Amino acid sequence: MTRSERPVPRSTSVVVHYGDVEPTLRLANHLADFDTDVVVVANDGAARPDALRSAVEWLVPGRNLGYGEAFTTAVRGRRTEAMVLLNNDIALPRDTFERCLDVLLADQSAGIVGPVLRHEDNTLQSGAAWLTRWRRVPKVLVDPGPVTVECAWVTGAVMFIRREVADGVGMDGSFFLGAEDADLCIRARRAGWRILCCGDAVATHHGSRVIGARWNYYSTRNRVWYTRSCFGLGPAMLNWLSAAALLPRVALADLVKRGDMTASRLCLLALAHAWWRKPTAAEGPLAGEPLPDRLLRS
Repeated sequence: MTRSERPVPRSTSVVVHYGDVEPTLRLANHLADFDTDVVVVANDGAARPDALRSAVEWLVPGRNLGYGEAFTTAVRGRRTEAMVLLNNDIALPRDTFERCLDVLLADQSAGIVGPVLRHEDNTLQSGAAWLTRWRRVPKVLVDPGPVTVECAWVTGAVMFIRREVADGVGMDGSFFLGAEDADLCIRARRAGWRILCCGDAVATHHGSRVIGARWNYYSTRNRVWYTRSCFGLGPAMLNWLSAAALLPRVALADLVKRGDMTASRLCLLALAHAWWRKPTAAEGPLAGEPLPDRLLRS
C-alpha cells in the first residue's frame, strides 16, 4: 500500500527538534509504527538524517521557531482529528499514546489530554495540575491516581490536542519556549473545552540536554508574560517579585556550585524583558530569539 492509499490516521504527531539528533531520531522512528502521521520540525536547521524512516516528514524552517510556533507551523492545514505535541526527550509507550488519544476523541467536550509524566526513576514530574491561588501558575505535582480526571493544565512535553482546539484556540508561539502549554490550557478552558489527565497512562521525560541555562531566562520571563496575558497585572507582578526574591539564591549557587554567573545574568535579563510587550500569537516570536544566546555567546 502506498502512502497516498493509506487510510487517514486519527492524529498528527509533531516532534520539535533541536541539538543532538539521536533522541529525535529514536522517538520519530518509534512513532512511525503508530497510527499517526509523524512530523519533525528541525529548529536548528539540521538536515534529514539518513536513518529516519521514510514515513516521517522532516521540516526545516527558515529560523528557530521555538516550541509553540514550530507546532503551529507543522499542523497548519492538517485534517487529522487530533494533534500530538512532543518534546524529543520523551519515552512514549504505544499503550499510553492510544489511551490518551482514545480519551480525547471519545469525549466531544475534551479539548486537551495528557498522560502522567514521570522521571526516569519513576518519581512524578507532572500530573493533573491546578493553578496556585495568587500567582496563577500550575501546581504540577498532582498525582491523579489510575483514573482520568479533569484539571487546569497538562504538560506540553506530551500533549494531545483536538484539531478544533489547535485551529480555533491555537498555541501562542510568541512565548518561544515555556508557558505556551499553560496559556493554551487556560484559553481552551475559557472557550468551553475540558482539560483531562489520564492517570492510567504514563510517559517518561528524560530531561532536556539542550535547554540548559536558557531555562533560567524563559521560565522567569514567560511566567510573567503568561500571567499578565491570562490574569492581569496583579499575578504578573507577584511572579516578577517572586523571581526577583530568588535572585540572591541563584547568585550564591553560581558562585559556590557553578563557578560562573551565567544563571544570574540570565535571570536579570529575564526580569528586565518581562515588562516588554509580549508579541501577539499572530506576530510570533520576537526577532532575535533565542534571546539568551546573545548573552551565552558573550
